[in-house]
Amino acid sequence: MRSKANSSNLLIAAVLALQFSLSAEDLKHAPPKGRFHESWMELRMLGKKTGHSRVTVQRSGEFVISRTQTMIKINRSGSELSIAAKEEAKETLDGQMVGFTRELNMGGTPLRIEGVIEDKSIRVTTEQFGRKKERTHDLDERGLMNWGLLRLMRVEGFSSGTTYDAWIYSPEFGMEAPTKVTVKVLGEEELLLPIGKRYATRISMLLHSKAGKLESQSWLDEDGFALQARMKLGGIQMEMKRTSKASALESFAPADLFSHSLLPLHGSVPKNARAVTYRMKMKSDSEVGLSPPNGYTQTVETSSEGFMIVKVKRSDLDEVTEGKGNPTEVASRYRKPNVMIDSNDPSIRKLAKFAARGAGNPISMAKQLRVFVTNYINRKTLEIGFATASEVARTRSGDCTEHAVLLAALGRSKGLPARVAAGLVYLPEHNGSKNLMGFHMWTQFYLRGKWVDFDAALGESECSPTRITLTTASLSDVSLAEIGFALAEAMEHLEIKIVEIER
Repeated sequence: MRSKANSSNLLIAAVLALQFSLSAEDLKHAPPKGRFHESWMELRMLGKKTGHSRVTVQRSGEFVISRTQTMIKINRSGSELSIAAKEEAKETLDGQMVGFTRELNMGGTPLRIEGVIEDKSIRVTTEQFGRKKERTHDLDERGLMNWGLLRLMRVEGFSSGTTYDAWIYSPEFGMEAPTKVTVKVLGEEELLLPIGKRYATRISMLLHSKAGKLESQSWLDEDGFALQARMKLGGIQMEMKRTSKASALESFAPADLFSHSLLPLHGSVPKNARAVTYRMKMKSDSEVGLSPPNGYTQTVETSSEGFMIVKVKRSDLDEVTEGKGNPTEVASRYRKPNVMIDSNDPSIRKLAKFAARGAGNPISMAKQLRVFVTNYINRKTLEIGFATASEVARTRSGDCTEHAVLLAALGRSKGLPARVAAGLVYLPEHNGSKNLMGFHMWTQFYLRGKWVDFDAALGESECSPTRITLTTASLSDVSLAEIGFALAEAMEHLEIKIVEIER
């Protein structure tokens, strides 16, 4: 089980988007040559300073180049995870995207993404530990990055009540298409910052990602530069405030995000339970939608009172054997490799051949692959960031996400349609608290007409009714970060209790 750190990246992206802006008069002319903005921000979570960010913007010839450097530390159940990010966007003076780079190092797992505009396309190269993967997407000319978005914001103006939509390209949400953003000007407020008292214009930004809606807010000074940015995700308040360079670089301590991401469960789940019925309800003040899927082991009913009854039964592979279904019936995105589930990588093919040796049928193969991954990942750690399946194969390290991705890749390599499932799992105890639910990820294989759970992280092939599936993904059309964002947002507003236990 894990609590992902990338929620902080959305806040960073929001701050970057609002960190630099020029006056309306400046938009009539080219921005000044050289560096025309630099700012330092401190990042705070759970009342602690947990990192810092530096943003610079400069004009170089006929281009505007914006850069951000960010350092964050978080504590995940006793394991410290360091996140270092560097981003650079290159745009024309009139706000057209030229290219970008993003370098992210999470817990020693480096990732570099580079994008270049060529004709009417975006060529995106992803590199991790020397392995490069390249994809080309059609360019949506509505899509903006940093400078382009800021030009649009200035054109629309900062009068209270002003609302409009924009479309932004962000590596965090994939470059297949731009993400819709709704911008709303909320009015003026007074702030008390590390640099003193300031008056600011408050702006909300609502991102309509493929995995759900995510909101952040920023406060701008009279020149349009961000003084503060804030977002609450998974019940955790994250905030960035303008400060001095010296203050930003002062030492900081990791925040314990893992413990604060857990949900209380009203009741306990015995190990021998055959089925568990849960009652889930979103808090009345929540605007977050939640649609757990129906499936082989999970049925969902929605009441007129606004709550959901979710019944989860223990999976039975003997029952699955009696079913009918053909892998070719499943959409190709569940069978083909992608950036995260790179099932065509030579190391994956080699491991899959070894792990599946002697398997007489798809069901026995799925069981063998699950057992193999459980034992193969011999460094069970929360210190790893998002790693591709081939990287997990190399390091043999990770938590539930790495187990799920590697197992899915091995399955696809051997012809088993596979996807990841994300949701909640039961924890009997954590740090003195009992009966909790926390974010978790596992694998589903399509076997004889059914999507069947296999949990390599927890070592289960016939999975117990201790997990609730909230969403599934091929990872070709949505990122792990997006899934984490959406689930964290939902969990903040979710109330859950046990209705019935069948033994």
